[in-house]
Amino acid sequence: MIKKHQAELSAVFYKDSSSFALFDGNSGSNLLPYQSSPQRFEITEAEERRINVLRQWCVGFEFSSGSNDYLLSLKDISEHRYFDLVCKVFHVSYDDSKGLWMLFVWDGTDVPPLSIPGKLEDEEHNPLPLHIESSPLDLETLRNFFPVGTVLRVSTDRSYENFGRYFTATGKWVRIRNMSCQVSSGMWHGLLQSSSKIRLFSDNDNVVWDYMRRFRERISGRHGHMPIWTDPSSQFLTEVDWVNVASVTLMKIATQLQGNVRCCCIVRVVSIHPFQAEHYSSPNGSSEYTMKLTLEDPTARIHALLCGKEWVKFFGGSPPPDVLTKKIKMLLGMPEHEDGNDDMVRNPPWIKCFLHLKESDGGRNRVYYIRWTKLVTD
Repeated sequence: MIKKHQAELSAVFYKDSSSFALFDGNSGSNLLPYQSSPQRFEITEAEERRINVLRQWCVGFEFSSGSNDYLLSLKDISEHRYFDLVCKVFHVSYDDSKGLWMLFVWDGTDVPPLSIPGKLEDEEHNPLPLHIESSPLDLETLRNFFPVGTVLRVSTDRSYENFGRYFTATGKWVRIRNMSCQVSSGMWHGLLQSSSKIRLFSDNDNVVWDYMRRFRERISGRHGHMPIWTDPSSQFLTEVDWVNVASVTLMKIATQLQGNVRCCCIVRVVSIHPFQAEHYSSPNGSSEYTMKLTLEDPTARIHALLCGKEWVKFFGGSPPPDVLTKKIKMLLGMPEHEDGNDDMVRNPPWIKCFLHLKESDGGRNRVYYIRWTKLVTD
């Protein structure tokens, strides 16, 4: 029996007299239910015809995007707030380590930058993760993502055990209703609750057209690959050797560029190893240092190396430990009184830098180097 409960229609199941069966909505000849009631359910020819009619209807039906009362873009999200999201689903996969399904969704905007928690001394044995998922996606999958705009990872809860088996919206636009976000290791992480709903709708929906129009307007200009949280006219903490080069995103470098290339990026330095200035003090005046920086922008996190002469150029010579410590703290957005050995929150500023990508082993090994960049502290 169909009843109305709290302004929503629900099917009521009576244990002593009801039976039900749930069928895949995809068109096809398979008429075996993927779930049914404990009582024996026998499908009739008339019901088979109805299922086929419903399947054909689902293929061509265009859903409305619904009310905008709770609709947010990724650029407007906040932690522990329930909201709706219109987005494109690029990929769905099962995270074996967590035992949960994960969606990779995008709406053309950038999530807000976050403060970074933790101890810098933990970076050697417990470094900041580069991604939310337990194992990184393969390169071919990542190349299907747009290189501009955040691809948010959205995990299901335990109530979505069979989610991936029946989810048919990969590559399509949907509206996710009643989802939330949390922060993990300084990265946004979406969550589907048991009360969340996903509504598929057409690429011709007015909301989709509006999203894509705004995205095309964003990337059509010279500064289209810059994070929306930066101002092209702002003064960065760094200077680069070539000032008239358009910037690209880290996702663009990591997935779409190949070979021995150099690119300008707008990023934040979320971690440095080693971070102690004393590590870069050499009694014989040697400047053959290697520093590993963890860089992020709204699209990705990567590790990049700052080595040798480029290290000297970046820090303006071989500064004494107190001066170098001050520069490292500025780069990481650390409070001046912190020494990196205690739990703290840091807010790294945006910097402009050149990355030099080098590949080996047929492109399977990719190493990024920071070059042609200088830190400006005055």
